[in-house]
Amino acid sequence: MPYKSTLQQVLRQSLLVLASAFLVFQSFGLLSGMDYYADIRFWPAVFLAWVINMFITGIFAFAGFALPTQRLLPARYYHIANPGQLKRLYQAFGVERFRKLLLATLWRSKAKQQRYFNGRADGLKHLAEQSKKAEFGHLLPFVLLSAVGTYIVFFVQPVLGISCLFINFLGNFYPVLLQRHHRMRLQRIGAIRTTARA
Repeated sequence: MPYKSTLQQVLRQSLLVLASAFLVFQSFGLLSGMDYYADIRFWPAVFLAWVINMFITGIFAFAGFALPTQRLLPARYYHIANPGQLKRLYQAFGVERFRKLLLATLWRSKAKQQRYFNGRADGLKHLAEQSKKAEFGHLLPFVLLSAVGTYIVFFVQPVLGISCLFINFLGNFYPVLLQRHHRMRLQRIGAIRTTARA
């Protein structure tokens, strides 16, 4: 039933937007009370840094699941203009090991992988779009959390701030590099297919 399917989609999108708004509220409350954490111990500081990262990253993740947020950035941003530099960064930071870790844990399900890419040529466009969505969902949190973490290091509590920056680096910077590497390969495939048709 098309009507039922549309209604379910609208309800799902509404719930995801509400979840994103809830995390905005929770993040604001958490960050506005930072002065209370000036004397926090090591492990509670690490846990709190993880919570801050989850809340802020979650804002953009939920919004991205509901809306085409990747379109907020211009198309030229998503084009990989310097593949050589990206390859060097990818290798220098060991992003391939990060990718394998994801495939062994969070992305171990074949059904989950196929929702992202069905393994066929007709799925390349969908893969590229999902890659943009995923990158946007990590890029903005990375920028925001970098600013928040730096502020915490200098004005609140160094261990909390450094932990926040470290978790952000692993949880957001690595996925951004990974998605850009995916699209670099997709661009190469697209160029080969275009040449073959010419």
